[in-house]
Amino acid sequence: MYVHPGEHYNLADKSRYAPFFVHETVLEQGSGDDIEDVLSVANDLYIVCDGATSISRVPSHPAVSGGRQAAELTAAAFSGNNGSLQYMVRQANNEIFQAMAESAVVMEDRESLWSTSFAALRFSCDYIEWAQSGDCLIVLVFEDGSHELITEPPGQDIVTLQKWKEIGRNEKKTIYQVLAEEIGEVRRRMNRDYGVLNGEAESLDFVRYGVEDVSAVTDILLFSDGLSLPRELPEEAVDISRMVELYRHQGLDGIKRQVRRMEQQDPRCLRYPRFKPSDDISAIALKRR
Repeated sequence: MYVHPGEHYNLADKSRYAPFFVHETVLEQGSGDDIEDVLSVANDLYIVCDGATSISRVPSHPAVSGGRQAAELTAAAFSGNNGSLQYMVRQANNEIFQAMAESAVVMEDRESLWSTSFAALRFSCDYIEWAQSGDCLIVLVFEDGSHELITEPPGQDIVTLQKWKEIGRNEKKTIYQVLAEEIGEVRRRMNRDYGVLNGEAESLDFVRYGVEDVSAVTDILLFSDGLSLPRELPEEAVDISRMVELYRHQGLDGIKRQVRRMEQQDPRCLRYPRFKPSDDISAIALKRR
């Protein structure tokens, strides 16, 4: 099942395979012109994707952004749950490459490439196997109240956001206008210093895989970085403890509402340095039966 932007679900998907069910999903557009997050909860496989459109001036598609297409192609490749996670990653990456070729994207212009982060998992009894690349994260919440972030954000934007924190108050233009060169340089380091799926063969070298015992886990959260609470210092770690606390009392929607409140209090992205007033959000909460 694909979830459409703006819809909020509380579900009881009684899959015979998974010891968990889909408790809640959130998919919401931020302040951009197009939502570039996508999620899927189909065929006992769960995935969130955070697309990123090219930042060059080369057009991608008249109706749908390149980032959205990359995210949709990745979610679709996984949603059939056919083959190994590694196979589905390769399939998604190949389809992104093919779609860009058909849209005449100049592959040598790395700023023009469509890309997506993602986090995906599926169950095997009391274990999960997962795959992840980029800014999408997976958190396990245990019976004893503890939690574990089993994926790590790459942090590729820390230096750019630190610079915006220093100079933003003296600027009337946006971060994209003031730090265009720095943002472009980070984008050119895709699959050199950090990973995303963008059709390049090097994408596969940055995908992380794992297997986790979830026999003592009560909840599993998959989410794009849009659900992460805004941070005053870009170098600070994602506040997973606060997110889990909000989730326990208010669900994913409670985290989302807190994120939106903080963003609305800082429309110029100065207190909490970021690239736009509000980001797209995609998230899935799985709960033990």
